[in-house]
Amino acid sequence: MHYFRPNTIKDYFAIVDDVGKQNFTLFAGGTDLIPRYERGQKLPDTIVDLKKLPDFTGIKKVGDNIEIGAGTTIEEIKNSNLIKKHFNALWQATFEFGSVQIRNRATIGGNICNASPAGDTLPALYAFSAKLLLRNNNSDRTIPIDDFILGPGKTVIKKEEILQSVILPLSSSNSIFYKLGLREAMAISVINFAIVYDENELTIAIGTVAPTIIKLSGLDQYSIDQILEKVDNAILPIDDI
Repeated sequence: MHYFRPNTIKDYFAIVDDVGKQNFTLFAGGTDLIPRYERGQKLPDTIVDLKKLPDFTGIKKVGDNIEIGAGTTIEEIKNSNLIKKHFNALWQATFEFGSVQIRNRATIGGNICNASPAGDTLPALYAFSAKLLLRNNNSDRTIPIDDFILGPGKTVIKKEEILQSVILPLSSSNSIFYKLGLREAMAISVINFAIVYDENELTIAIGTVAPTIIKLSGLDQYSIDQILEKVDNAILPIDDI
């Protein structure tokens, strides 16, 4: 097994070009990779550690947006006053994200790229209309998170691309996050959802009830009963929990 830890984006893409079509994986928090190793499962031929890449971690205000580096840990998001002030549902979701040990290693980029319907940050990111900055060696592109995740474990990211950051438009909205698990401590969600009310627009995003997050917007014009009916009609239950 080969291990690389690039210090620049240029070095990263040079490694990716050199590795080519070999079986390689990206390493940031390791909360999925390490358990695989401990269970004796076969690991990739090459591991590329992303933690030293510039702009890969941190939370900052850029114009009318907040940018979160893909390598930012869940605990760092939990401790961010910017996130607490502008994106309360995302901030609340971090408290439901496993143990302190997991939060100190797990990254928001990993939670997104794993594309689990039960990912605890995902409903809030959908409800806040997050966009994702993807980079390759020659250019970058920004894509709505709604278009990024195709299904459980499936995304549109290309082999030569890397998720650089998460972009959230600044918001003065009211929002909440709720999670129901089979047990209280460190549970995988049976259902989780975020509700965002911003400038007379109500948005609900629900996880674990379909292969991807269900997002319903423009709900402010409907009664509670009508909203519940729309939610019920949108749900496509997953039977592998």
